[in-house]
Amino acid sequence: MQKIYYGAPGTGKSFEIDAFLKSEGISEKYIFRITFHPDFSYSDFIGQLLPTVIKSGPSKGDITYDFSKGVFTQALEKSYEDTSKDVYLILEEMSRGNCAEIFGDIFQLLDREKAGLNKGYSKYFVNNDLIAKDIIALSDDRVKLPPNLHVIGTVNTSDQNVYVMDTAFKRRFEWEYISTKPVKNSAGTEYENNVDIVLNNGTMDKTVKWVDLYGVLNVFISSDKWLGLGEDKQIGQFFIEFDMISTVAEHKKQVKNKLLHYLWFDVCQSSYKSGITLFDGSISNFSSLYDAFEDGKKIFSDTFFDCIEKWEQNCL
Repeated sequence: MQKIYYGAPGTGKSFEIDAFLKSEGISEKYIFRITFHPDFSYSDFIGQLLPTVIKSGPSKGDITYDFSKGVFTQALEKSYEDTSKDVYLILEEMSRGNCAEIFGDIFQLLDREKAGLNKGYSKYFVNNDLIAKDIIALSDDRVKLPPNLHVIGTVNTSDQNVYVMDTAFKRRFEWEYISTKPVKNSAGTEYENNVDIVLNNGTMDKTVKWVDLYGVLNVFISSDKWLGLGEDKQIGQFFIEFDMISTVAEHKKQVKNKLLHYLWFDVCQSSYKSGITLFDGSISNFSSLYDAFEDGKKIFSDTFFDCIEKWEQNCL
C-alpha cells in the first residue's frame, strides 16, 4: 500500500490513519512515523554517517564514523525481519517538506510489481551499501522495498503551495480525499467535537454550534458568491479539538486563539473580493478583531450572519 490522505486542515487525516491501523491490529513496533518540515532532508530520512567516540578498549577516545539510521531505513529493516508482518511508514505533512530532495534516489523504489512472484516488491533497485549492510535478506547492496512495507502520508490542501509535489511522485501513490463533511459518533446520534460558540450579531448574543459555524465558514470561504478562495482555505471539523467537558468560556478562548488567527491571516488576506467581507467593517486589524471578540462585541459582517441564518434554515 502506498496512499496519501489529503484534505483541509482539521479534517482528521491522521485520525483516519490511526483508525485504520487500529482496525488492522497493528502493533506500535511495526509503525514508524515522521513529520516532514522545510529543514527535513535525505540524510534525516535515510540516515547519515555520524562521528562516535569509542568509550572503552584499546581505542578508547578515538573517533569512528557509524551509520545513524533514519526512519526509512529503520522501517525497511523491520519489514525484512519478517515479511509476513505488515510494517507501516507514516509520513505526516508531506507537502511541508521537499519530497524530491527527501526521497532522493529512494523515489525509484516506489514503483512496485503489480503481479507475479515478486508482486509488491520494487520493480527497480538502488545501490546503497549503508542501508543494506544490516539487512540479512539483502545479499548485496541492491535495495528494494518488500511487499509488507506500506507507505502512508498526509497532505493539507492549504499547504500545497509550500512544496509542490511533481506528477511523477504523485502517481506512485493512491490519493484518498478526506472531506470537510462533519462526522458523527460511533452510535450515529450526534456530531463529534461539537460545542456551543457564542457570537454577537450587533443586537444580541447568538449561540451557534461549532459544526454549523465551520460549515458556514467553508461555504463563505470557497464559494464564488462570497470570498471565492476555493477548497484550499477550508477547515475541518477537528481544526479545533475542543475539550468537551470544558466551559463555554474555555471554548471561546480556543476559538479566539486558533480560529481567528487563521481567518485573519490565511483567509482574509488571501481574498481580493471587493464589497464582500467576512468581518465587520469596524474591524481594521487583528488586534481589534482579537479584542472585540474577547469583549463579546460583533466581529462578523452582516453578510456572514445572513449566511448563518440561511444555513440554519437549510437555504444556503
